[in-house]
Amino acid sequence: MDFMVAVVSAAVPALLASYYYYPRWKDSRIRAQLPLDIETWRYPGRSHEAEERIWNVLSPILARHGLASWPHGVASSTNTPDNEYPRPNGYNKLFDQSWSKKLVNLKTWLYWNPLNRAIRTKEGQDVVCRVIVVKGEGINALKSVRRISTGLNSLASCNHTLPMLREFTFEDIVFGIFPMSGSSFGMIFGPDSHDWCKASVGDTLDLFIQAFEALAFIHEKRVAHRDAFIHNYLVQWDPESLKHQLVRLTRPRLYLIDFETALCFPEDSLYDDCTCTGLPFGDINDYALPTPPGVAEGKSYNAFYLDFWQLCYHLAFLQTGIPELDELLLGLVNMGTAAAALDALSERLGQIPPIQLHTQPMYREVVNGHTFYPRQP
Repeated sequence: MDFMVAVVSAAVPALLASYYYYPRWKDSRIRAQLPLDIETWRYPGRSHEAEERIWNVLSPILARHGLASWPHGVASSTNTPDNEYPRPNGYNKLFDQSWSKKLVNLKTWLYWNPLNRAIRTKEGQDVVCRVIVVKGEGINALKSVRRISTGLNSLASCNHTLPMLREFTFEDIVFGIFPMSGSSFGMIFGPDSHDWCKASVGDTLDLFIQAFEALAFIHEKRVAHRDAFIHNYLVQWDPESLKHQLVRLTRPRLYLIDFETALCFPEDSLYDDCTCTGLPFGDINDYALPTPPGVAEGKSYNAFYLDFWQLCYHLAFLQTGIPELDELLLGLVNMGTAAAALDALSERLGQIPPIQLHTQPMYREVVNGHTFYPRQP
């Protein structure tokens, strides 16, 4: 009897230890198969198989949180599980009755890089899972998103960021869960969008007004985006007023996304004191985006002005056919802040009958020595 007690007494700690350490050993093996930094996660290899391997490895971790990846489709796309249509969530695109032959597009989600993944929750809701922090890299982005996309700030009507629905951590990686929304603003604006997009001048300017409002809000909260070009805004649905030959009574909402390069300043900072140096990412040899004077040279600059300049950069290419309005669009960058531009543009558009803006946008080929960027591939 004493022998059995001794055996049991010796076995119990061992069993408890294995119960405690085995899951952690499994997690460490999973972590060892994942990228060690954000850049490697963005470009894990020169194949979609390499991208898929990452999220396949993560499957048990996602399942632990009641999440499952959408299956991979063709190239950089994923398809809805079980070939179902995604559930409405108030942020994703709506469709027109005339779309009857294109409804299959609603079952596909395209991604720019594998830092983002279409996910279905155990409740059947479709969301996007975003890698925010890896080994401490991305802390500024996480602080920024927490400040403006959670809590009371996320409920503000002038806030155009997608709310972070949930945040979870695996080892040294932090993920954020966001609602699934529509297409990139960069897909429906620009000289290469004419072939398929039927957004009017009025549609386009309404989206730019929302973009200025988005920047004015985050700047008020002392967050600088630093990559506020049009490709980092999502449009809830494509307005395409010209396709229907009517001035729409409803407008899609625009959302500012991807805070990877963001800076989060103390909330009591003075606007003019929120400065930084250097390019938002990379170095002068591989940063292909345009910059205002001084940024590429390493001079100190206001981080909020960089956001404003980046948005004005694209808007300046737009030609509306109304000379006074075109002159205003070219000069908006001189107003210095998103809030000032928002007021000026809103006031001017309020004086123009909507039917005058129901025309096809035209684009300048060159503005201040620059060509339009980015063009559609």
